[in-house]
Amino acid sequence: MRQSGFSLLETLAALALLAMLLLGVTAAVQTMTHSTHATVAATERLDQIRAAQQYVRRALSGSLAYPWALRADKHPIVLRGTADDVTFVAPGPGYLAKSGLQLQRLALVGEGKEKRLEAAFAPLAAREAAQVVPSAPEVLVDRVISGHFVYSGIDGDGKPVAWQPTWPYEDHLPTMIGLELTLAGGTGWPTIAVPLRMDPTAVNGREAMARLTMMDARP
Repeated sequence: MRQSGFSLLETLAALALLAMLLLGVTAAVQTMTHSTHATVAATERLDQIRAAQQYVRRALSGSLAYPWALRADKHPIVLRGTADDVTFVAPGPGYLAKSGLQLQRLALVGEGKEKRLEAAFAPLAAREAAQVVPSAPEVLVDRVISGHFVYSGIDGDGKPVAWQPTWPYEDHLPTMIGLELTLAGGTGWPTIAVPLRMDPTAVNGREAMARLTMMDARP
């Protein structure tokens, strides 16, 4: 006659089954956690890209033909653009709005496939012979594999200029500025082509020119 209770083999089998169930539950929880983290990271990445695109469009479209430096020949510089960066004057973003016009710089920095799109700001002292002191740059987008700015507009003779990687006509604005980026991980970045709202030939700022002449500014 068999005694009541479980044998040793039955107990071991039950423990083994329980261990397998626990392993399965643990694996499922880890998979769910990893999936959640991946979803959160992807959402944060898309939010970062969306915010960067909105800022770039708003900043570039608001560019002003406001002199912020003088060349050696005393001609004003209102915008300086290369394939890697662009420097211009525009109203600051919301948290800088009370500071008035800002000298802004958008730049692709870093080496290899770990570049970043950064923005730096410096308030302009419209009536004082004060040097422009830029703030620490802020990262708009990281993990940039490659990218460049392009420019189109009119040259010094009023002739149309097709897209090109630099803007040599620093005394007036281009009519459009583009930004192309390739991001790591296959994340998309639609090519940005921003029309500048201001008349590119209308240089603004008699006071700015007076201030720059006092400073004998150099870029």
